[in-house]
Amino acid sequence: MKLEVKTVQLADIVPQIYRADYFPFRPNERIGPRKSFVHSFVYIYEGKGLITIGTTVYSCAREELFYIPPGMPHSFHADHQHPMVHASIYFDWINTIPRVGDMSLFHFGDQICDPSECSPNVVFQDMPAIPTKVHAPKQMRWMELYLHVIENIEQTQQDAKLFRRAAFEQFVSELANLWRNPTLKSDRRMQLIMKQMKEFPQHNISIEKWASQLGISTSYLHKLFIQEIGMSPHSYAIKCKLERAKKILRETNLSITDITEDLGFGSIHYFSRLFTQNYGESPSAYRKRLREGY
Repeated sequence: MKLEVKTVQLADIVPQIYRADYFPFRPNERIGPRKSFVHSFVYIYEGKGLITIGTTVYSCAREELFYIPPGMPHSFHADHQHPMVHASIYFDWINTIPRVGDMSLFHFGDQICDPSECSPNVVFQDMPAIPTKVHAPKQMRWMELYLHVIENIEQTQQDAKLFRRAAFEQFVSELANLWRNPTLKSDRRMQLIMKQMKEFPQHNISIEKWASQLGISTSYLHKLFIQEIGMSPHSYAIKCKLERAKKILRETNLSITDITEDLGFGSIHYFSRLFTQNYGESPSAYRKRLREGY
C-alpha cells in the first residue's frame, strides 16, 4: 500500500495524540494482524514476547521501544510465562485528518486499507530514518515524558492537553538525539546512582559521598549525570520522590502530611507546589480524580 509522504523538519511537527494507554496481555495472547491509520510508538513496559512488523519478526523485552508507521501490518504474541505490558501512543506528526481516539484507528485482519484513510508517512530532512526498535530505559528523562503522556491522557482541561503535547514534543526531541547518535553508551556508574534514587527515594542521596566513592569530583559527577539523562542529580532525586508520592497516593490512604514526612519534602506547601508544577494538579486533586474516576 502506497501512502502519501510528507517531507518536514523536526521543528515543523505539530503532534496530535489520539490515544495513549497501557495494555496488559494475557499469557500467550495474540493480537493481529492489524494496520493502524496513524503512527504508533509501542513501549514494552514489562514482560516479553514477539512483534511482527511487516514481514519482520522482532523479539521484544522490557524497556524496548518500537515505532510502527501507518498502514503497516503488525501483530503481537505475548510470552506464556512473562506476558507483555504495552505502553502505547497513537499519533500524527502533523495534524492532517480529524480523528477520534478509539478502535476506529485500526483495520484488523486482511481487510484492504484505503490509503486515503491513513495519515501520511513522514520523512525528516534533518535526521535519519526513524528506527523500528531502540532500547529505552524507563529512568531516561525522555521515557519519563513519554509515560507521563500516557498517565495523564484522561485529563481534558486545555492546559493539560498543552502540557501533554509539550511533553511529547520534548520526548521526540530527545529521542531524535538518540537516533542521530545511536552509538552513545550509558554510564553504568550513573545508572547505579539512578537505581538507588529510584528504589529508595525517601533517602537523601549524598552526591559528595558518591563522588568520593567513584574517585571523581562532585562537579564532574554532576556533568556526567546531566550527560546521561539531561537533568541534575538533585532534579532526578526530586523526580523519584514525586513518582513514589504518586504511587502512595494511588495505592494507599496515607495522609498528605505523612507522605510529606516519609519522603523528606520538608513541608506540605513545598511538596504540593512541586507536585502541581510537575503534574498539573495538587496531590489531593490527583488522589480524588483517581478515586472518583473523572
